Amino acid sequence: MADQRLTHGVSVAAVRRFLGDLKREFPDTYTEMTTEDACKQLVVPRTRQDNCAYVEQLRKQSPEHVNKATVFVSHAWRYKIADVLNVLLEFAEEQARKDDGQPVFFWFDLFMNNQNANVTANLPQEWWSTTFKQSIANIGHVLLVLMPWRDPVPLTRAWCLWEIFCGISNESTEVTIQLPNSEEQALENAIRDSYTAVTDTLVRVQAERADAFNPHDKHMIFTAIESWAGGFSAVNQAVKDQLRAWCLQKAVGAVEAMRARGEDSTDAYARLCGQVATVLSQFGEHDRAIAYYETALPLHLKTEGEKGKNVAALYGSLGNAYDSKGEHNKAIAFYEKALAIKVETLGEKHPSTAKTYNNLGTAYYSKGDYDKTVAYFEKALAVMVETLGEKHPSTAKTYNNLGNAYGDKGDFDKAIELCKKALAITVETLGEKHPSTADTHNNLGNAYKGKGDYDRAVELYEKALDIKVETVGEKHPGTAQTYGNIGSVYHSKGDYDKAIAYHEKALAIYVGTLGEKHLSIAETYNSFGIAYHSKGEFDRAIHYYDKALAIKVETVGEKHPSTADTYGNLGSAYHSKGDYDRAIHFHEKDLAITVEALGEKHPSVATSCFNIGLLHDTRGDKEQACASIQQALDIFTSTLGPDHPNTRKAERNLRRIRGGAVTRQHTSTQHVSESQLQQQHVLAHRNLLLRFISSAVVYQAFAPQRNLLMRFLGAVAQVHAEARRPANTGSDGEDKKTGTGHGCPRGYSAPARALYKDACKCPGEPLIGWLRKRGRRRAAFRPCWCKLDDDGHLAYGKSASGTAKRRIPLSSVQSAELAHGGEELHVAVPGRTFVFRLHAHSDTSLADWCTAINSRINATT
Repeated sequence: MADQRLTHGVSVAAVRRFLGDLKREFPDTYTEMTTEDACKQLVVPRTRQDNCAYVEQLRKQSPEHVNKATVFVSHAWRYKIADVLNVLLEFAEEQARKDDGQPVFFWFDLFMNNQNANVTANLPQEWWSTTFKQSIANIGHVLLVLMPWRDPVPLTRAWCLWEIFCGISNESTEVTIQLPNSEEQALENAIRDSYTAVTDTLVRVQAERADAFNPHDKHMIFTAIESWAGGFSAVNQAVKDQLRAWCLQKAVGAVEAMRARGEDSTDAYARLCGQVATVLSQFGEHDRAIAYYETALPLHLKTEGEKGKNVAALYGSLGNAYDSKGEHNKAIAFYEKALAIKVETLGEKHPSTAKTYNNLGTAYYSKGDYDKTVAYFEKALAVMVETLGEKHPSTAKTYNNLGNAYGDKGDFDKAIELCKKALAITVETLGEKHPSTADTHNNLGNAYKGKGDYDRAVELYEKALDIKVETVGEKHPGTAQTYGNIGSVYHSKGDYDKAIAYHEKALAIYVGTLGEKHLSIAETYNSFGIAYHSKGEFDRAIHYYDKALAIKVETVGEKHPSTADTYGNLGSAYHSKGDYDRAIHFHEKDLAITVEALGEKHPSVATSCFNIGLLHDTRGDKEQACASIQQALDIFTSTLGPDHPNTRKAERNLRRIRGGAVTRQHTSTQHVSESQLQQQHVLAHRNLLLRFISSAVVYQAFAPQRNLLMRFLGAVAQVHAEARRPANTGSDGEDKKTGTGHGCPRGYSAPARALYKDACKCPGEPLIGWLRKRGRRRAAFRPCWCKLDDDGHLAYGKSASGTAKRRIPLSSVQSAELAHGGEELHVAVPGRTFVFRLHAHSDTSLADWCTAINSRINATT
């Protein structure tokens, strides 16, 4: 194929002349002739003798009608040729009315290729993926002739899909979809009745099922698609997105056309505005959607009254739009209006009423009010069961909603129970191999992950993945989400490299199907950041958090809870780096946005306060640290309850910083004696120093002195742990084991001895409690009950009352150190390192365990 056939085109006048030739030579049949008919009956007979393309004859006869192509025409050869040519002429007229008014020259394969030979037969595979694609980019404009809109033939043809994708995948190439003028009104009417029905018709794109007249062409195109990033899924999604955008453009144009015709006070106009608003909301343009909904609302109120069906639907849609914007109070107000109408007109026991209860539950879920969330989901469930029955997909969905809510409340057993009910119903009603079944496996996996049963969570996520791949394909956002879930649970297991590998799979699919600028991609970058943060690679973590932040600001805006989350993650990363000024800057941005978006009493606000408290603690501002973490504790207690892992974590850290009793909101303040205050004072200084030497920066900078400091602090903790035992001293008051007063090892300075002696005066508690221990060969972290035995062992087992599974002699411990920014405790013995993490019900920090173990090591050496 000569290069000029890839770059040159024919003029509008040449197209018009060819249409005239058809009319003259086939006056009775030209309107029914397809492009293939025109090729065989007119083009081939005219060019057979010269064995050339039609454009070559045109160039000889009228060279002014051949020039550099400005538009590449994508069409189906089964179309009627007169319709195709008329679309080209209509398009040219529209272009002529534009300001630039540049002449149009069409690259139209009927004219440009030699129809006497198979011009693609001997082209190498590379031509399809490079030369052809680059040719379209050079032309710069693809015109897709789409007809009839109810059964768009090009979307079933391999050539057309490849041509469209070649245009879409180049940012500088414009893609225009054109209908014949005769079909425009029919499309407008269809959009007004149901925009969703129109888009469903247009986006049934499955490139892998597309066909071609020439099997060789089909093979070459399919190979080119498979070699492209994202493969068939990427092509399908790109074409669907282009068609949805075009359909939206047509819908908005239809509204403007009705307004121009003076039809903007009609019921039909109101319905069209509602349809346009719905699709705008689907595209994430919630402000524009709200404007169209608000245009439709007074028209429906005028024709139907306050209790009209369309009025209730609009209130619900406005609620959805505001909920998507993060304005949950406004969303609730509109949902309540919709509910009032539905209860009065349809009754309490109606599926549509149940749907509004579900919407209210979702809005309160976003607000963090889980008690109200559960109440509304339970109302929805009761109505669903009564009206649709227990064995119905909608009932299963509501069980899933309830399960997710209980999971966020920290009641993972209840969440598992509800998700199992949902799974049983879904399997029975929709089958095992259904995307909804996969979603329920995912929800059940989330519950087990929350409970700490990571192996079970992985098993469920992998079931979900198998179903997703089989039902919606490997290259699908739902499949990517499941890969992300698996990555998340491996992160919880402490296998950060494996977590990153799964997040990379998710990212590749998201980019191929959703494009670079999508919230799901931002969340995946966030997950990368969290994984690298846990690995101690803080600069890489910040790099990914920055990428996530840029997308979130662009897609959902600066003042969105999701954006606030990423500011918080950046704060934590800079905290770990030791850049405390930047850390406080980002944490305060996180807090300000979260309060503005979600209100002061929301778990996310508590998380922000907690992070700020930890930062103040690291900087040595004990008073401010306690104030912030107390605020977090109060919010966690009131929103999630006293037994939620987040509440216990805040309480545990507050106890650590204060060194003594912690009061919760709505509980009586305990009396603190003078001796308890003294103990708090000593513990606070010990913990402050411990956090200082354990911080990421100092931990590395003072490596040579770290063991000495840890051993000293461990000795302090040992005194606390031994305080309740009978004193093991001689008549001179010296410890027989060490030969120094109050058990202080030899060689400490006078200030160190003084601090040690103060510590000796304070009562202590035995070090026991729940931790999570990683299995051998980097298996899952499993809950275990741990205790430092009186006879010099670190023991762990399945429960507090059972026999210890293993007792590690402290005399064999080579080192006990905090790792991964203090998130793990590594206890090394010859040939093995035991790795521990905090459990959701831990009452003692890993720093305290580390200190105590080192103190015992010191006591035995």
